[in-house]
Amino acid sequence: MADTLDRLVTTIAARRQAEPGSSYVASLFAKGLPKIAQKVGEEAVESVIAALSGDARALTGEAADLIFHLLVLLEAGGVPFADVLTELDRREGVSGLDEKASRTAEPRPLGTKPAGSDDGGPSLSFRSRPDTRPLIRRG
Repeated sequence: MADTLDRLVTTIAARRQAEPGSSYVASLFAKGLPKIAQKVGEEAVESVIAALSGDARALTGEAADLIFHLLVLLEAGGVPFADVLTELDRREGVSGLDEKASRTAEPRPLGTKPAGSDDGGPSLSFRSRPDTRPLIRRG
């Protein structure tokens, strides 16, 4: 599994400089960071729709699209995938609430929200117990 992601990261980096007409990855880079970010958003929405439909095959495909486009976004943003893995390792075993509270108001180059701004959404963390809250808020 890790080998698959490593190969994909390497391929994305290699195709970044290709001619846009010869590579989908190169065509995304030619369109720039805003278009790449838009694609990540589109794939995230499609993943949510597939999950809510209960179609495991559709969710699998959309999740693959989402991960692929996220890796392209990381490359475009100059963030090595290894840094993301390091951050996940750092968060392992830490409550999501504690992790979020520990964030500082450091400038974030890709326009992420400053510490303390809470949209009420879930944060990614590893928990010792499964989170049983519903994915969709109703009401």
